[in-house]
Amino acid sequence: MHLTNRQYRGFEVIDMAFHAAPVSMVLQITLSVINSLIPTIATALTTAYFVNTATDILGGNAEFAQIYSALTLVLIVLAIYFSIEPITKLLSLRIKLLLTGQFMPMLVEMHASLDYKHIEDNQTQELLSHIERDPITSLSKGIDGYLSLMRMVFSIASILTVIAVQVWWAALVIVVFSTPMLFLALSAGKKNYQAGREAERYSRRADYFKQLLTERDTVNERVIYSYTNMVDHRYEQQFETARKLKAKVQAKMFVISKSGSMVLAIVTLFIALMLINPVVTGRLTSGMFIGLVGSVFSVVTGIGWQLADSLENISGVSEFMKELTEFLSLSRTDNPEYDSCTLPLSLNSLEFREVRFNYPNSNDYILDGISFRLEAGKHYSLVGANGAGKTTITKLLTGLYTDYDGEILINDRELRQYSSDTLKATFSVVYQDFAKYYIPLKANILLGDLSGTGDYRKVKNAAEKAGLAETLSSLENGIDTPLGRILEAGPDISGGEWQRVAFARSFMSDAPVKILDEPTASLDPISESRIYSEFEILMRDKTTIFISHRLASTKLADEILVIDEGRVIEKGTHEQLMEHRGFYHRMYESQQGWYI
Repeated sequence: MHLTNRQYRGFEVIDMAFHAAPVSMVLQITLSVINSLIPTIATALTTAYFVNTATDILGGNAEFAQIYSALTLVLIVLAIYFSIEPITKLLSLRIKLLLTGQFMPMLVEMHASLDYKHIEDNQTQELLSHIERDPITSLSKGIDGYLSLMRMVFSIASILTVIAVQVWWAALVIVVFSTPMLFLALSAGKKNYQAGREAERYSRRADYFKQLLTERDTVNERVIYSYTNMVDHRYEQQFETARKLKAKVQAKMFVISKSGSMVLAIVTLFIALMLINPVVTGRLTSGMFIGLVGSVFSVVTGIGWQLADSLENISGVSEFMKELTEFLSLSRTDNPEYDSCTLPLSLNSLEFREVRFNYPNSNDYILDGISFRLEAGKHYSLVGANGAGKTTITKLLTGLYTDYDGEILINDRELRQYSSDTLKATFSVVYQDFAKYYIPLKANILLGDLSGTGDYRKVKNAAEKAGLAETLSSLENGIDTPLGRILEAGPDISGGEWQRVAFARSFMSDAPVKILDEPTASLDPISESRIYSEFEILMRDKTTIFISHRLASTKLADEILVIDEGRVIEKGTHEQLMEHRGFYHRMYESQQGWYI
């Protein structure tokens, strides 16, 4: 199975199932066809034969021994009918498991390869949340819907054929009254799925509040501030809004579809009454009468309940396929799997020329004609208030966004002309919201340099550079100790230690440009200043960019760029900017007491 960027239709779920479990699907279809014909044989023909045989015996027109053959035939048909059902359920489960094994890894892989701009887009997140909430259930219901529809078509066609041979007008009446039921069922499936998508925005928020109430990371503040009731109220609001949206549509369509079933039941009763006269006149045997009435009621049950549910599932999977098509049309990175053999650039210069950029679905420019030039081997500090555009510069440099105006030049060549692998190899970033990976400490650090051999001394050296020597000595299995409470015996290290693990990853990387994007924002100013000093000493042969709205890093920089409203408004050394007595001077004066 392979998902590509093209239009997907609901019926293609059958093709997916064949790719995932070809043998099981062939058996499932074969048994479904057999199962669809048995009700006709069992209810109409076999019943008619048995009743007629019994009647003939009672009338003295047949030997009593003939009842055994008739009864045996009924029992054989029923045995086949009831033995097929558990086999088909087992096959359905196998198909679902194999489909899960093929579809889910592809879905996760394609999600991971999405362009970064989609990750920060709210509408895309709602699409992803809906399509990934339970995709296998949607696909499985679609498969069951099509197979059930096939069974019902064969079953209804065979029953109507028997009815038409005996009483043609009864078959015509059933077709006329059942046709509107098909369209109602399709409409129900579509509206149910659309209601589910509309409800997803509320379900996603409910999930967030549920995480606040249940996850370990929030338990301390939840206990201290006693906000459980407040969050629980918000969770209930979002959950109930989503539930009511779905329930309203489902209740409405249930009433409509099942009201149709009642109409068909009345029609069936009318047909049964009309067939009494042919029985009395001898044009229809009593056995055939009983078989036909049973068959007609079987058709009504199928159309009113099973067929309606099947068409609803088919309509639902068709809507799912539309969302899958929308998901697959989203732009992706050329090579989400980083080629660790790619060599970094030998950096000479890095320059922004009149760069303008606004985030998707926003008309406000976060960078508005910004220009500056950085030289290799120097330390730079980008400072400014929150929202000035500092982090956005990092995202553009690392290729997360490429739809900007102006030019970004690396060694006087446009950044967009380099491959994403080259950019990944050239820049190493420690973010403010760095990730905590619940894997062994050594593996945590090695993420910074997947091209390496995993040399123990190199990893340990990076850990010690990052100030983790004391942490290493306290861990039971040293650098091989798994971190976090997910794994057995995994310690939950402090926030500051996690931060140093992120620094160690950066030390492992051979990238010539090191970027610190406010990774110390959660630390006190003294600790922040100390970490920047340590990092500056260790990175003297690298090009470093310190990004912060606090000024602990500025005295270490060869040049400071002051950013405000998406532009560089001041630049120079600390001393030059202090003499200028502008924006930087005011920021520093307001913060200098933090570092004394």
